Amino acid sequence: MAERPAYWAVIPASVRYDQDLPPNAKLIYGEVTALSDKRGYCYAQNGYFSELFSLSERSITRLFAVLVDRGYLRVDVIRDERTNEVLERRIYPIYDHGISEPPPDNFVRTPPDNSDGTPPDKNVGENNTSIEYIPPIVPQGGQPKKKRNPKSVPVWKPERFEAFWKFYPRHEDRVSAVREWDRLKPEDGLIDTIARALKRQVRNKDWAVPYACRYLRNQRWLDELPKEGVSAPARPQARQLTGWHTEVIDGEEVLVEDE
Repeated sequence: MAERPAYWAVIPASVRYDQDLPPNAKLIYGEVTALSDKRGYCYAQNGYFSELFSLSERSITRLFAVLVDRGYLRVDVIRDERTNEVLERRIYPIYDHGISEPPPDNFVRTPPDNSDGTPPDKNVGENNTSIEYIPPIVPQGGQPKKKRNPKSVPVWKPERFEAFWKFYPRHEDRVSAVREWDRLKPEDGLIDTIARALKRQVRNKDWAVPYACRYLRNQRWLDELPKEGVSAPARPQARQLTGWHTEVIDGEEVLVEDE
């Protein structure tokens, strides 16, 4: 059965105001939310988005890679346990990305029009519409919302995080790494496991180092490194940059998480 989108699409402020995000990527994110209305995830293939937005499937793949790399989407690949064949791709929209939204513009406030005092037409019936069925008016101006200051120090075991951050090879986007650390809440045993795995991975010259936030969110300490004496397979550009690569599924290129 073809996946039918909901009437409404959701594009949160973190996506709308991300100046590093291409406009077409924001449209794709909105369509993913509309397709995720019932199950909480979208399983549409790249051909659907390509036809909908009149873009090539290669462009759709690149835009998905950007959304995943920026933390706005999560892609899970369902495989056959016996053959390891890809059965389904599930795309989950992430709404709590945490990027603070810019304040709305201040609107010029003009006084309301004076009523001419004309009584209502007697032939028009009284409006008995209950207030419960009137949608609320979305404020477009007024006082800007208070911004949440991004946290650069975690609540959970901050001293262990500092040791992890100091040793980790990449130091971009610390705020997102702190958020993922507090979300994961690793106990001391898991932190030691992460440290041992990270030492092995850093020594491997073929390891494509992801952002620390993605390393924690996707449990990349569980990745298997190439065996000694066996050269690692060539990695396409998308895999080197984002930790994802493309595979041909049902005759089209789709984005699949690195194993």
